[in-house]
Amino acid sequence: MENLSHAPSTKQQPWLKTLANLLPLWLFSLAITVEGFPRPPIPAWLGLVFFILAIVAGVGLLIMRWMPPMLTLISLFPFLLLPAFDEISTTYKTPFILTCALLLSAGMIVYQHSRSALFRWVILLVSIGVTLIFAWNAAENFWQMAGDLGYFECFPDYTGCPALTGQETPWWQLFFFF
Repeated sequence: MENLSHAPSTKQQPWLKTLANLLPLWLFSLAITVEGFPRPPIPAWLGLVFFILAIVAGVGLLIMRWMPPMLTLISLFPFLLLPAFDEISTTYKTPFILTCALLLSAGMIVYQHSRSALFRWVILLVSIGVTLIFAWNAAENFWQMAGDLGYFECFPDYTGCPALTGQETPWWQLFFFF
């Protein structure tokens, strides 16, 4: 009879460890999308659940020694995005945050599968830098677009301000085009 009492071996299933290490980053990313206007795609109660699950997953992965402490710190990165994306419409903010998580995930995956310690650090620093550059670029492009549309001292989609029409620049152009 098979013994189901232990966690699966990460030596036999390295993809399991890789996916588990990405879990806190994605849960925190989803959790911070609950703030904003118009109404975010994730309800506040679910954002709180994601936040708590991210903490539990991060602590559990650290205790099991599946997640290096550096990746735990990287998992908190979505909170650094809050100032950049503050007051941006959730129509744009949500895909910006999730794309930033995708960029960081790529760096985390390469980090986990690299044998060279120097390369691991370089790839983490590069992925953080690239993500920050794209995040600030997206925020800057959003506010430039809002200004071009005539939003001054008023946040698009906020109470008392006209809503975005849906004919604005797509989020991916604001994120990727410099």
